[in-house]
Amino acid sequence: MGKKLFGILVLLAFLVQINAKGAFAEHTEKTYKGWSNGIFAYTAVEGSVNIIDPVKMKKIGTISGIAGSHNCFTSYDGTFLYITAGKEIIKVALTGKKGGGVISRNKLIEDGVAHVHSGAALAHVALTLDGKNLYIPDGKDTIIVADADTLEAKKTMNIPTGLDDVMKIVKTQLGETWNDSDSNPHGLALHPGGRYIYVPLVWSGAVAVIDTWIDEVVTIVNLNAFDSSQPGHGTAPTALGFSTDGHWCFVSCAVPGYECILDTSDPGNPTIETTVAVGLSPIQVPANPTNKYFIAPCQTSSLLDNKASDFPDPVFDNAGWVDWVNTNTDTALRYIAALFSALQSAMITEPNDDKPDACFVIEIEDNYDHDGTPWEVLDTVVAGVGPHGVSYTPGGEFAFVTLAQENPGKVVVITETEPGKFTVIHTIKVGTFPNGIAIKFGRNQNS
Repeated sequence: MGKKLFGILVLLAFLVQINAKGAFAEHTEKTYKGWSNGIFAYTAVEGSVNIIDPVKMKKIGTISGIAGSHNCFTSYDGTFLYITAGKEIIKVALTGKKGGGVISRNKLIEDGVAHVHSGAALAHVALTLDGKNLYIPDGKDTIIVADADTLEAKKTMNIPTGLDDVMKIVKTQLGETWNDSDSNPHGLALHPGGRYIYVPLVWSGAVAVIDTWIDEVVTIVNLNAFDSSQPGHGTAPTALGFSTDGHWCFVSCAVPGYECILDTSDPGNPTIETTVAVGLSPIQVPANPTNKYFIAPCQTSSLLDNKASDFPDPVFDNAGWVDWVNTNTDTALRYIAALFSALQSAMITEPNDDKPDACFVIEIEDNYDHDGTPWEVLDTVVAGVGPHGVSYTPGGEFAFVTLAQENPGKVVVITETEPGKFTVIHTIKVGTFPNGIAIKFGRNQNS
């Protein structure tokens, strides 16, 4: 068989999604010519940001001089990349084939400033639809509103909701100090309607809703209620994402491993719909642009043998969950300590330093197959050590997932090879500790 004929057959195999090997073998500029105008993936790694060509599926450049980079987000018009790095917010111009370079940076956390606390670090960043304002958690109990042009702070919003019962137990057992005002805002996201920003509060087991028209917190939804007589729906919410129509919000409750689904059809007043059990430590969860599913990278899922959490019941009595933690303290500490160290330290961490973890693929709505099983886990994909950040190509054809705990760092590419079946088709080597990832004009954490 001639090489030309063989290539055509492989390409056909890709187009009908017969096998994953063909999917990368003929992944060419011609196949995705609509991406040729600078569709790049940017992943925050320790000390820099790596640039990936999603057509060639390889690293093509580096934006250096960005120590402690945590997450990144591309502007909606594709002109800028915003990066959180330690106490700085950094703005990069996305010009030229390799993405340009740093044009401005500003230190938003200064020691001695009233609203800032020692040890705080900027986490994620959300951009308003008009491109004017950035909302950035300080990792303690404050959201900083910054001008997207000048990067200067315009306002701060304090969210001192305090630790829930489980976090108090954990921090006490770990010998860590804690303050009753701690909430640890983290992986926030903008509701597709454009008015509200949702903020997961890791220590508080809650989600805060900010009205950007008045820059105030208007609602707080307790997932792991302070009142132990109330049902709990997860603790340590680390990040969240929305369905593309804005009807649903997916909140990654890292311990004990659930996605708490919020009904956000009334975005200023979300309500809890249900929970879906996934692996331990789910992190970033934007929806696929098709709105059919979302991928939940579960960073320490190998600690549960890459199986969905089964303790306690997914919609559990809060008092029972606290009792479980008290009764199984060593196990709980092992799981939660692994999550905390992975979230807060840009380094390979124990005990999850060499076992591959999984991504759980969750169907968004039952009306796609009408089989009577809403919010089911469609598939589980063993991706590598420490899957963390997710970004989709513009049409949702591929998901690029960072493997934060691989050494060296890697990004894997996941695609649906047949209905309900997902596969890693390629692996890209990048820098150490790849965390957040954003694709220009793609579907990122809060776009």
